[in-house]
Amino acid sequence: MELINLLKGDLKMNEEIKDMLGEEIRAEIRDLSTLEAGSDEKSKAIEDLAVLYKLRIEETKNELDADERYSKNAVDSAQLTEQVKDRYFRLGIEIAGLVVPLIFYAAWMKRGFKFEETGTYVSPTFKGLIKWFKPTRK
Repeated sequence: MELINLLKGDLKMNEEIKDMLGEEIRAEIRDLSTLEAGSDEKSKAIEDLAVLYKLRIEETKNELDADERYSKNAVDSAQLTEQVKDRYFRLGIEIAGLVVPLIFYAAWMKRGFKFEETGTYVSPTFKGLIKWFKPTRK
């Protein structure tokens, strides 16, 4: 919780710095019109304006890089979640592939043995089915 508050404070401070930088650039541009063309003061003001504008460009690049990293992390998290879901789904399919035939075999074996429990009549169908009852994967 403390980290979240700290990050919110950092974001607010970054926005304030960005706003201050924008205001400073606007002030420098306004001041340029009052200076005499070709003077050292105007040249210095233009250099200062160029430095401020480069800072703004760097700040924008940093924001875009941070957004890109955040987006990439979000995509990686989503992919990891999907992989985990896929792995559990496949595991469920594998387990069902073993359990369902065993249940089927158990039901038919029970019926077949019930039918033939007296031993007086042996069904050729049950004899034929026994060879197919294999509790293993094919």
